[in-house]
Amino acid sequence: MKAIVYEGPEKLVYKDVPDVKPQRGEVKIRVKACGICGSDVHGYLGLTGRRLEPMVMGHEFAGEIVETGEGAAKFRPGDRAAVYPVEFCGDCKMCREGNVHLCMNKRAYGVLDVDGAFAEYICVPEKCCFPLAEEISYAVGSLMEPLAVAYRGVSHAGDLEGKNVLLVGTGTIGLLALACVKMKNPAKILVSDLSDSRLQLAGKMGADVIINPGKEEFQKKVLEETGRLGVDAAIEAVGATPTVQQAMSALAFGGRAVWIGNNKPMVEINMQEIVTRELSVFGSFLYGYEEFKEVVGLLNNGRLNVKPLISKEISLEQVPAYFDKLAHQPGELIKVVMTDK
Repeated sequence: MKAIVYEGPEKLVYKDVPDVKPQRGEVKIRVKACGICGSDVHGYLGLTGRRLEPMVMGHEFAGEIVETGEGAAKFRPGDRAAVYPVEFCGDCKMCREGNVHLCMNKRAYGVLDVDGAFAEYICVPEKCCFPLAEEISYAVGSLMEPLAVAYRGVSHAGDLEGKNVLLVGTGTIGLLALACVKMKNPAKILVSDLSDSRLQLAGKMGADVIINPGKEEFQKKVLEETGRLGVDAAIEAVGATPTVQQAMSALAFGGRAVWIGNNKPMVEINMQEIVTRELSVFGSFLYGYEEFKEVVGLLNNGRLNVKPLISKEISLEQVPAYFDKLAHQPGELIKVVMTDK
C-alpha cells in the first residue's frame, strides 16, 4: 500500500509500505480523509521530538471499514467510521477512572513511532471507532479529533446561555470552539484575531462581533459591546502572552478564562488582576473518550457546522507538498484535508 513516510525534518516520502492486517479486536480501515494538524507540521519541521523517523503521521481521520479481525463484531465491511486516535489499555488507574486519554499505556496514532493515517489503510481497535452518518462527508468526519479538543475546552467555560463570550484566536481550534460556543446559545460572541480573512470566516460561522486588535482598540471595543462590563467567559486558543493578556483583560469581575492554546511554555500575566477581580483560569488539554463520542453524535445530528473550516482537499500524493506549504507559506489556509475520492 502507499503511505507518506516521515524520514526526518522536512522529509516526507510518498512510497510503498507493507500492507496491514487487523489483529484480534481490530478493524482495517480504508482511510478516506485525514487532516493535517499543526502538531504534524511542527513534527515535520523536527521541532517537537514527537515524531520518530521512519513513521507515518496523521491522527485526524475517518474512513471505511474493509475488514474485521477476530472478535470485532460492532462493524461490518462498508461501514463508515470516525476514529478516536488513541489506543488505551482499559486496565490502568487512569482508564479505570474514565480518563482513557491519560492512559498510562496509551499509543497515539501518528505520534512518536506509532504509524498514523496518511496511508491507504490503517488498523485500529474496534472500540476506537464510531459510526459516521451517511450525510457527513469523510472530510468533515476527519475534524472529529480537533473538534473534540475544542468541545472539551468550551465545556470548562460552564453554562454560556445568555452570556457574553470572547474567543481569542481563529485557527482551527478557535473556529471549532466558536461552533461549540454557538451551540450553547450565548447572548453575544466576540472574536479577536489579527487576520481579517479568518475574522470574516468567524463571522460566517456565527460570531456577532469581530475585532482586529491590530486595527482597533481591543479593550474599548469589548467594553462597548458588553455594556462596559466585560465578557463572562473568554476562550484563549493561541497560547502566547499577548493573546492570553487580551483574554484576561476582557473578563468581567468573576469571569472565567479557558486556555486551550499551547504555543508557548511560559506566558506573562497580571496576577493582581486575577486576584482582585476574582477571575478563574482553566487549562484544557485533549479530550476524553466520552467527549469524542458526544461530538460524533452532535455532528451526525447536524448540531455543529464545521465544514467552512476546510480550506483545501488534496490527494495522498500531494501531502508532502502541502506540509511544506503549511510550514513555510500557509497563506490563508486553515485546514487542509487529504481525501480519497
